[in-house]
Amino acid sequence: MTTLLILDDEPHVLSALRRMLMNQAAMPAVPAPQVVTFTSPHDALEFVRSHPVDVVISDYRMPEMDGATFLAMVRKVNPDAARIMLSAFTDLDGIVRAINDAGIFRFVAKPWTDTDLRASIIQVLEHRHLMLENRRLADQVRSQSGVISRQQLELDRLEAETPGITRVHWSDDGGVMLE
Repeated sequence: MTTLLILDDEPHVLSALRRMLMNQAAMPAVPAPQVVTFTSPHDALEFVRSHPVDVVISDYRMPEMDGATFLAMVRKVNPDAARIMLSAFTDLDGIVRAINDAGIFRFVAKPWTDTDLRASIIQVLEHRHLMLENRRLADQVRSQSGVISRQQLELDRLEAETPGITRVHWSDDGGVMLE
């Protein structure tokens, strides 16, 4: 299941986005979407604090808080949530702030085409999945490195205590040769 949170101060935009994302017949389809919508950035932040969210989509221009500020706060609360900004305005300073402070994955201009927005969301989800998988593998390598390091420390201790104990010489018939 993919949890998408959408924030926009216009309820009809939220309805249109929900319908578009829930339509599994239209391609490309977002996999198993659960869509949660908000008109208040404060309510949306409360939701993000208490629920796992895969993608957050926010409008840029809203009366209570702009989208760049909202997405920067989302980034602090849930850094693994992918962030997308929608805007009908091309406020370059706002876009730069959204990229730098909020770490948005995509900027989508209003009006959007359904196919392009769905494709963007799917690409963002794939990118997010790769980032999470890379982190998991890096943690696994770090963990294994810790195990190897403990094993190497024990080998070094044994070698210091009894030199040669960690080196085994084998005879041609498979026996252990003692020096």
